[in-house]
Amino acid sequence: MGTTKAEGSVDGSFTIEDFTLYWTVEETEFKAKIKNCNNILIAGFPPLGNIIPYHLKELLKDSEEILNLYSYNFPPIVEAREAEFEIPHDEIWYSEEKNLFCYVGKYIEAEYIPKATYKHAENVALIAKELSVKELYTVGVIMPSQEPFRNTESGIEAYLGFFEGTKKEVPPGTEKMTRKNIGRYSIIRRTGLLPGFAAKHGIESYSILGVGKYPEDLRACAGALRAFKKMSGLELKTEKIETMFKESAEGVEERIKQQREKDAVYKGDGIGADTSQYMYG
Repeated sequence: MGTTKAEGSVDGSFTIEDFTLYWTVEETEFKAKIKNCNNILIAGFPPLGNIIPYHLKELLKDSEEILNLYSYNFPPIVEAREAEFEIPHDEIWYSEEKNLFCYVGKYIEAEYIPKATYKHAENVALIAKELSVKELYTVGVIMPSQEPFRNTESGIEAYLGFFEGTKKEVPPGTEKMTRKNIGRYSIIRRTGLLPGFAAKHGIESYSILGVGKYPEDLRACAGALRAFKKMSGLELKTEKIETMFKESAEGVEERIKQQREKDAVYKGDGIGADTSQYMYG
């Protein structure tokens, strides 16, 4: 399923299959070092969930990149990284001080392929098991603009998806999701599948969805981050990150307001588009 930095593949070449690992540390030594630790893993995927583990690994001074995860189901591109280009991949970072793995999901699948999504979630869950992960969290965003969320009591900043074998108390400011209160709605793709697979492997698993007003509302990420800290019990000083999310959201909203004002001016001449046609961002 993977290669190591020291050894590469069997024939010395590097190939990418539907799921390929590339260790940036010495695999055997690293696994031995963390074997008896009670590790936590937080994973986030596009479009917004990946922002949280990305900023956490930047916050933790001892975080170290340990794994790159490749797949031919990622977009067929290369991207510039500082002065070099790189093949698309997801990343796993580790903080020994916090016993925390940060999975940064950088890419969605090239197209919606259920088999590929299942395969990816299954393999990441197996990796988590090998890395002595005892608790696993995925983070994302939910918009309570439809029933039954529309009338949710104020002050709820995140919803929690519990999986079999989970036992934590629901902290203040959050609400546990059940079939009763979400009806037919679901936690889609890897944000739901990964903790589902992990739970089957005996890992205590949760999905945290921050509450947003629109798809790109970064305040939802701040809410999910606060809920993660409460659920995991980790002492993390994330106030600057949360403030940055809030200010970024306000900046987006100001640009939307300005665009709508411009649109109102031109609409009378018959050449302006309806504001519903504009995407946030």
